[in-house]
Amino acid sequence: MRARRASASNGIVDKRVRLSHQTVLLAGMAVIGLWMVGSIIQELSLNQSLSQQAASLRDQNAALRSTNDAYRKDIGAVTSGAAAEEEARKDGYARSGEKLYIVGTPPPTTPEPAAARRPAPGSGGPLDALRRLFQG
Repeated sequence: MRARRASASNGIVDKRVRLSHQTVLLAGMAVIGLWMVGSIIQELSLNQSLSQQAASLRDQNAALRSTNDAYRKDIGAVTSGAAAEEEARKDGYARSGEKLYIVGTPPPTTPEPAAARRPAPGSGGPLDALRRLFQG
């Protein structure tokens, strides 16, 4: 008899692993599952960024709407002639038959000259008391 060698050492068998039909199917399902999870994550991130862009565009539209309303108001004033009348009134013009009243602040008061501020004689200064004593 011939001596045979053992084909296993320390519990490891030198055996080639066969790819079975079930292993291939399981690997294919795992790849498809990973692909689906990745596409869902990509869809969520795209949805989030588009929502932010939509909110930004809504804010810009609201600002443009208010600006357009102000322009429409100005255009209405110009076409009706009210803007020209307002500018003319600012320049001091009035319609014929109208009375123009200018309301302003009163002019500043000027200080009185020093001669007008002198005290009346005998107002009670110390020299006046001495004069009165000697005069009478």
